[in-house]
Amino acid sequence: MVKIQAIAQGNKAYANERNAGLVFVFAGATSGIGASTLEKLASMVESATFHIIGRSVSRFATQHSKLSNINPNLTIHFFEGDPSLLSDIDAFSQRIKTTSQKVDYLFLSPGLLPMAGPHYTKETLELCFALSYYSRLRLTSNLFPHLLASPRPRILSVLNGGKEKPLIEDDLGLVTRWTPTAVIAQTTTLTTLAFEHLASQHKDITFLHVYPGLVRTGIFSNLVAPQGAGVWERVKLALLRGVFGVLAWVLGANPEVAGERCAYVLTSPTYGPGVWLVNEVGDLVALSGVLSKYKESGWPEKVWGFTLGVFEAVLGKDAVV
Repeated sequence: MVKIQAIAQGNKAYANERNAGLVFVFAGATSGIGASTLEKLASMVESATFHIIGRSVSRFATQHSKLSNINPNLTIHFFEGDPSLLSDIDAFSQRIKTTSQKVDYLFLSPGLLPMAGPHYTKETLELCFALSYYSRLRLTSNLFPHLLASPRPRILSVLNGGKEKPLIEDDLGLVTRWTPTAVIAQTTTLTTLAFEHLASQHKDITFLHVYPGLVRTGIFSNLVAPQGAGVWERVKLALLRGVFGVLAWVLGANPEVAGERCAYVLTSPTYGPGVWLVNEVGDLVALSGVLSKYKESGWPEKVWGFTLGVFEAVLGKDAVV
């Protein structure tokens, strides 16, 4: 366990380096853990450029002012877009490429709890799957040239690192076998295997897959009933929102603490190039037997091939990177 005092010391040591000119990219940082991480990182750099995607520039205004107060030397570029849409991710990526020559840190944490049945984006991807996996990996792949221009590129995905389960191998995208537990397990394992493949191709990049544990955020309040749900389903979901919201408040970690931990993992010299699985208390998690078996049988490459196939299906052949 990495104690919070050690994390605070590590973040202070990073801040004392007075790093300037860094470029950060954030998806999923306008609320919850991501917002707390964003604010902590703002306090740890001398100057930096922050690229942030979010659904509403007006809702981001308060956070923008807070960041500017924390660090007046920040350059903040906010892109109004839907993080679940691959086309918006591509537009965001293009905006970054036209304003920055490199990307030093990529932070990924968009998500939605899949407890109320599948929802679909206008690109016909299941919403939870798109947020937890497809859009994150699309942004990652889009930014590889800029990441490789950094002397110490790092990518951190906040999901369920260390909690990988066996894949549903004959339905990787859960087209016919979607369930709440399946989408959590599938996106978790796909993320780690995709990172393993990408790390084998880009040996100078650090890939971090982090499990934050239970945190006091509003994620449970975002649960909505599927289209066509009956009265009982809606009532049941309202009860679940209340129960899980109370549990998160009573048992969950403070979001500021979670943000400080994520900022530490993203910037700490403890983690070099390669793939790292980090749990909620900062401990490294060894590859499970499931992951070792998948690595030995070539599944990282298979997963990436599947992912590129989805990109092509949604965006067209010319959009595959």
